[in-house]
Amino acid sequence: MLRAEHLSFKIGGNLLLTDVSLTLLPGEFTMVLGPNGAGKSTLLKLLTGTEMPYQGQVWYDDQPLKSIPLPTLARQKAVLSQLLSLPFDLSVTDVVMMGRYPYFDLNPTRQDKQIADDCLEAVGMFSFKTRAFASLSGGEKQKVHLARVLAQLYRQPSDQSVKYLFLDEPISALDIHYQHQILKLVRNLASQNMVVFVIVHDINLALQYAQKVILIDQGSIYGIGHPDDVLTQSAIETVFQLTPYFMTHPETGRRVMIC
Repeated sequence: MLRAEHLSFKIGGNLLLTDVSLTLLPGEFTMVLGPNGAGKSTLLKLLTGTEMPYQGQVWYDDQPLKSIPLPTLARQKAVLSQLLSLPFDLSVTDVVMMGRYPYFDLNPTRQDKQIADDCLEAVGMFSFKTRAFASLSGGEKQKVHLARVLAQLYRQPSDQSVKYLFLDEPISALDIHYQHQILKLVRNLASQNMVVFVIVHDINLALQYAQKVILIDQGSIYGIGHPDDVLTQSAIETVFQLTPYFMTHPETGRRVMIC
C-alpha cells in the first residue's frame, strides 16, 4: 500500500501542489488525469521521492519513503518519466538492462539477460534488441523504456512483496493499437500485487481501463474514486472547461465520452 498525507510542494513562493492525501492499493489500476500544469507530474515526483514535499509525508506500506534505503527502493519501485532521450550511445538491450542494475554488481547474469528479452517481447520490441536506441521513433523509444521499468520490477515466483510502478504518459507517442496493448499489459501487472500509478490525458482510456481515477486541478485533488463517479459531466466541465456528452458502448456497456 502507498499512503500520502497532506502533501504540499512549492517552488519559490509558488505552491504547485496543495494538501494532497491519498491511498493506493496493490492490485488496483489507478489513472491520473488533469489539464496541463495541474500538478500530475509533480505528484508523481513526490510519491516516488524524486522531489521532497514542502509539507506532508509518503509511506510505502508502513515505512516512510524517505527512510527506505536506496538499494531496497530500487527493487521495489520503478518510474517511467516523459524524458525519452539518452545522452549515451546505447543499444535497445543496453537500455532495458538498466532496469536490472539493482540486481547485479558488474556483469548481468544469464537470468538478467533472459528477463530483458522477456520484457522486450512483452512490449513488442524483441526484434529491435540490437538496434541503436537513438535510431528509434518516439513510440519505439517509449516501449523500450517501458520494457526497462518492467525489467526492474520483474517478479521471481518466490517474491510476494508489493511493487510500485509509476508511469508518466507512457502511451503518448503510441498508435491506438499499442495504446491498448500497453494498457492491458499494465492492468495485468496491477493485479499481481503491484501499486500502479499512470498519468494519462485520454478520458475514454481511463473510463475503459482504470479501477480508480485521480482528477487533479490547480494543484489539488478535485475527485478520487471509481471512474464513473469521478469523471462526470460537471467535473469535466469544471476541470477541462468543455462540455462532454456520454453514450453507452453498444458491446461493452461502458460510458464513452464525446465532445
